[in-house]
Amino acid sequence: MFELFVQVADLPAAGREFSFTEQRIWADPVAEFRLPCRFASPMEAKFQVHPHEQGCLISGGVCGSLFMPCVRCIEETKLMVDVEFQEFEAFPDAVVSEEDGGWIVSKDGLLFLDAAGFLWEQFQLALPVKVLCSPMCRGICVSCGANKNQIACDCAA
Repeated sequence: MFELFVQVADLPAAGREFSFTEQRIWADPVAEFRLPCRFASPMEAKFQVHPHEQGCLISGGVCGSLFMPCVRCIEETKLMVDVEFQEFEAFPDAVVSEEDGGWIVSKDGLLFLDAAGFLWEQFQLALPVKVLCSPMCRGICVSCGANKNQIACDCAA
């Protein structure tokens, strides 16, 4: 999986904005997990990191579009992703390794935000649980396999 870390130790009190257009942030996990989707337009993300005494407030958004199969008729459906987020990430209590979880990790005594992992999570949360080409999708006939949105089959209900 693509790695991208942002150092949070020396951020100014007013915070700092970051922009991400590297497509591997999203494309690598899609390939790794063999997700049935392809990107229609490049994904983009921006977020502002505001340091606090016990962690960081991360606010921003992810946008772009992709194609995924409809769960009823399996026709490719274009989805727009345009989500805003605001999340507080706490600093680890002690020096921990990357494997201990959380989006803020300690490496060589410095604190970093795992930006690629964080943005992948926000992307996943923006996707619907069930992708439908339309709310009225009729699906596929279980007998003959015809797409009921395109043709009417003569199979028994």
